[in-house]
Amino acid sequence: ARSLLYCRGHLLPRKLALIMMPSITMAAALMSAALLILQAQSFAPPTSSLCYRSKVSPQLQQLKPKKSSYTTSLHLYNKFHEYAWEKLHYNDESSYASTVPDNLKTNKSPVKGSDNNVVTACIRSMSEFRKSNTTSNNNVEALRLVRSAFLETQTESSEALKSPMAIHVLNFVMFPTTHIRDASSGAPVGLPIFGADIVSLPGNKHLVALDFQPVLPVNNDDESSTKLFPEQYSHLESKLLAIHGKYQKGSDEATEPLLAWGGDIPPQALRWFSPYALWTRLSDENAIQTVSTTVWDAYREYVDLYFELMDAVQEDLDDGKLEIILLEEKNNAVLSGQREYLEYRRINDPARPMLQRLYGKDWAEELIDGVLFPTL
Repeated sequence: ARSLLYCRGHLLPRKLALIMMPSITMAAALMSAALLILQAQSFAPPTSSLCYRSKVSPQLQQLKPKKSSYTTSLHLYNKFHEYAWEKLHYNDESSYASTVPDNLKTNKSPVKGSDNNVVTACIRSMSEFRKSNTTSNNNVEALRLVRSAFLETQTESSEALKSPMAIHVLNFVMFPTTHIRDASSGAPVGLPIFGADIVSLPGNKHLVALDFQPVLPVNNDDESSTKLFPEQYSHLESKLLAIHGKYQKGSDEATEPLLAWGGDIPPQALRWFSPYALWTRLSDENAIQTVSTTVWDAYREYVDLYFELMDAVQEDLDDGKLEIILLEEKNNAVLSGQREYLEYRRINDPARPMLQRLYGKDWAEELIDGVLFPTL
């Protein structure tokens, strides 16, 4: 496994490093999350081809949250969801041509034990955008697709349910264009995918993962540079290194990081890791407060930097330093990388059992295959 450790301002090669690099996909962790949900819930037969009614076990209904753990509403995930979309100038669905079929845009699964509570799914996917920097060209070629899946347990009044048995999930991904090359050298420009997973599960279990996911192999043994970004954007990679160090590394060996490392990652997923992946698990009595403060700050810094990268790429496209060209597929390593990423996620999506149980197998499979990880 490739691994890096940022310590006292230096990137150490594998032989000197601890395995600190978390998984983008968090396949093992999110699979365990899905298993926790399945253990916490039992499910009735489907009432339609699209929706299963979720049931909360009597054992979980008896759980009492610690007072300090749920003083902040889990509705805070909505602000995570809307923050990035607002930077894309998304106001409502009428502003853009949605790539989500009507039957997949939303779904609800009633929660057993409550007459009115439901687990609501909101799905967005757009392929046309305005620049986050409105002073320049609105034709954003740097991004090709942005999509999100937002699940929230809600009350009758559409407020997020404050409960240790509630499910709250945000998965937000931005895909860059696959056909960019350097106008001078002709070299392909492989830009990372932005991925964010923020998950709250029954029993006060919270998983957080933020990363710039590589589509080209990353040389993590090069002490001088990880080279996740193209060379002309190395200054932005340095900023990402600093942001990651701010949250996931202590200032010295005796200092605890703001967000502790979330644990080992599956070897088969290492291809899709960057050394800047922020990966943590939270389960103490202050977990929700940590999500609403520290995680919120980290999320915004990661999102903001990704938009800064996309703006820089778009400016170079506008200036002619970069160009869009449809290379033959066999010669386009960036296109191949995104395809491999999508295929891996499509096959190994750990949210599949949860989505199937909540909304039915047909709906879940159509969502995963057609919207979340579509064939490129």
